Amino acid sequence: MQTWYEKFEQKFLYVSIVAMLFLIYCKYLNQDLLSLNYQLPIAILAYILVAADVCVSAVKALFKQKRMTEQFLMVIATLGAFALLDLPEALAVMIFYKVGELFERYAKGRAHKDISSLLSLRPQQVRLLVDGVEKIVKPRQVKIGDTIRILKGEIVAIDGTLLEDNAAIDTKVLTGESEPRLYVKGDVIPSGCINQGGVITLKVTTLHKDSSITRLLNLIEDAQANKSKPEDLIRRFSIYYTPMVVTAAVLLALVPVVVQGQSYSDWIERALVFLVVSCPCALVLSVPLSFFCGLGALSKLGVIVKGSVYLEVLSKIKKIAFDKTGTLTYGNFAVVNTYLFNGFSKTELLSYAYALETYSTHPIALSVCEYAKKQNTKLLTLTDVHEHSGLGMSAKLGEQKIALGKSEYIKDLVDNFENVASEKSLVYVACDHKLCGVIELFDEVRQSAIATIKELNKDGIESYIVSGDREGVVAVVAKTLQVKGYFAKQTPEDKLKTFKSLQQDKSKVAFVGDGINDALVLTSADLGIAMGDVGSKSAVESADVVILNDNLQSISKSIFIAKKVYHLALTNLWFVMLVKAAILLLGALGIANIWLAIFGDVGVLVLAVLNAMRASGFK
Repeated sequence: MQTWYEKFEQKFLYVSIVAMLFLIYCKYLNQDLLSLNYQLPIAILAYILVAADVCVSAVKALFKQKRMTEQFLMVIATLGAFALLDLPEALAVMIFYKVGELFERYAKGRAHKDISSLLSLRPQQVRLLVDGVEKIVKPRQVKIGDTIRILKGEIVAIDGTLLEDNAAIDTKVLTGESEPRLYVKGDVIPSGCINQGGVITLKVTTLHKDSSITRLLNLIEDAQANKSKPEDLIRRFSIYYTPMVVTAAVLLALVPVVVQGQSYSDWIERALVFLVVSCPCALVLSVPLSFFCGLGALSKLGVIVKGSVYLEVLSKIKKIAFDKTGTLTYGNFAVVNTYLFNGFSKTELLSYAYALETYSTHPIALSVCEYAKKQNTKLLTLTDVHEHSGLGMSAKLGEQKIALGKSEYIKDLVDNFENVASEKSLVYVACDHKLCGVIELFDEVRQSAIATIKELNKDGIESYIVSGDREGVVAVVAKTLQVKGYFAKQTPEDKLKTFKSLQQDKSKVAFVGDGINDALVLTSADLGIAMGDVGSKSAVESADVVILNDNLQSISKSIFIAKKVYHLALTNLWFVMLVKAAILLLGALGIANIWLAIFGDVGVLVLAVLNAMRASGFK
């Protein structure tokens, strides 16, 4: 809530500007117009109007937080100018400082606009259907399994399965795609999207607190809390910087005490110039703003970076390791063949596989279940189900023990193992120490993966595949994509060891994955990148960067933007420091006056901020 001062702040600023212009006229153009006895009260009143909140903030920080802020620098500089009776200069320092503050708020508002606008995409009410009757309720009141209705043009409040045959959905907020996406019956429509077709109904699949738009907003909140190294360095440096500046200014003002014949007013003015120019506002604002605008630019592409610290790492990536299934490939496996052994029928093979794979969310498991359904396979009831991470699954069917998984897992469970030679994905199925058969599946390489690896190779970034799949399957994908190297038959623990081996040369290495078994590596990587649209919740939460649009080319685009943002932040850093250093030197030599000092503070601030805001338009 605004205080009374904030309500009139701009009007006070206008009054002070008028007073400053009048005092400039009196001092430099018509010295006989008004005596100093009348000019001083005008200057003091105008100063109180424009500087009251700055003075209060400076005193609070000094006594409560025990630190000197940039406001403290401005207060000392302006009081010093009053002591020298440089009245228009005193007002000018504070007025331009306040103008800089207003410009800062505007810049932050512009940078925050793209992200904060997402809050409007979280509806406050839902059309809940109860026995065919529509009720308006709060999103948090809706439970999993409830049915909700969304009219044309309305926002989807909670994730749900589409009950109509099809729907045209605007997914721009989550994916950055300009074209509406067509969903068909049974597809899960994420919250935050806009219904562009007719009236649709959804069967709710998540609670409101776990919905897509809520998770996205939580990611954004986390992003704002994580600072990059340059940003964090500047914030920590500014705490110690101000006392150093004040001490140096005091020493500069005391030169006449040491050197005889020097003018007190001359050296005090030099000290004031030193104080004004030394204000770290341009640094404290422009560098973080560069990163913040960069985060906004990436969010437009459907890429969420969980903080500027990860944006910095993204700009320095030299190697990227990719999971294969669902990341470089579509993850939509198609059953292309079945092999039968030991007298088992295809019906038995599919029924065992169907029963076990219903307990897994792996893309291969989902494809096997989908194929079994189309073959009208009966779903059997299992007990004592166990998942062997990265290898397979086992369970009991009455008195029988059934299992499925990779060849290295099944061959230890059966008496007479037979290996199937194929470069496609294979699922081995066993029952009571006998090999029932093998299901052969094929997963197509994404076109975006081909383009992405090509772009990364062009930029000198090495690409690797780290997959739990068989050697032959991974080798085919690696050859198609022309990656630097590949690692097959990787369990989650193996993936972690392999990834650490890629980090041995101290270069920054990213990992891109989408499944639960990738969460361990995503957490351990210099930069974890999750494919958020199809990825598991644990993978998204473990990652540092989330690709919401399921487009691998967003990775290469993000690296390009991150490099531009990081370069922009460093450019601002050096620009501000060099200009201030030059004016400080000129001020110490008595060449620069207070007006040049004001430019060195506020002028440089405005230029640096304008430069930082360019990051929001990076593509």
